[in-house]
Amino acid sequence: MTVENVAGQTTGVVFDIKRYAVHDGPGIRTTVFLKGCPLRCLWCHSPESQHPYQEILYFKNLCISCSECLRVCPHEAQTTDIDHKIRRDRCMRCGRCVESCYPGALKTAGRTLTVETVVDTLTQDAAFYQNSGGGITISGGEPTMQPEFTLELLRRCKAKGYHTALDTCGHVTGRVLAGLLRYVDLVLYDLKHMDSVRHRELTGVSNHLILANLRRIDRQDQAYVVRVPLIPTCNDSEANIEAMATFFQTLKHMAYIEILPYHGFGVSKYEHLGRAYCLSGLQPPSQDRLKRVREQMQRHGLTIKLESLQ
Repeated sequence: MTVENVAGQTTGVVFDIKRYAVHDGPGIRTTVFLKGCPLRCLWCHSPESQHPYQEILYFKNLCISCSECLRVCPHEAQTTDIDHKIRRDRCMRCGRCVESCYPGALKTAGRTLTVETVVDTLTQDAAFYQNSGGGITISGGEPTMQPEFTLELLRRCKAKGYHTALDTCGHVTGRVLAGLLRYVDLVLYDLKHMDSVRHRELTGVSNHLILANLRRIDRQDQAYVVRVPLIPTCNDSEANIEAMATFFQTLKHMAYIEILPYHGFGVSKYEHLGRAYCLSGLQPPSQDRLKRVREQMQRHGLTIKLESLQ
């Protein structure tokens, strides 16, 4: 979802800009996180990235029950009948409650920014990109859900000589993807599960388009890495790992596979958004399990990156 402001500049909804990032491609990078994602992964650690619009987060531990947000809300979306809650069906995301909340218990996830504003931020660390072999990574959410903004941002970064990376789930039309790849040096491509039915259960969508786009990228002269989130009870079975490894063997130009073990760092965000987290209590994979997954893939001659393995 991209909008045009009154000055005719391309704008997008950004929920974070992370400077000095070292896990989203080579070297020191700045990663731009865009809102909106077509997937609903059960383990998503950034639920505030899923919807393509601004959202209000409520931090209960910071609330002093002053009721100022109730006073300023024009839609009666704030309630303290039993406990302080946001009536999400009434909230128009005008932000008045956030502006009035001096303790900081209410915050906005997502800002509408122009490409020019984002590029100005990215340019501040140009020396780090050059000296470290780093650059810019566009992530999300899913950046292809804001194609005009992502395209213009990538084009501007390439014009400045920055190395560009696109972090994508691959659930995007081939036409949109092809247009973006003209300005991308490296693709970070996520793959969750090889079984289409199970993929839909875990993410809300089939993997057909995702696999087709990965094959399409592999046929091109495009550098790419496949990233696999390893989620216990969801996609870490030996059968799925074997199916993935067998599929990866058919790819000719993949640089390597990066395994990203599950963590629960984003669980509290669901409470801030008034949502339930369906994998509550899930523990990260053990070191032994990580070793066995790596060895299983390596037996297929695959290059595996797994930084958390001690």
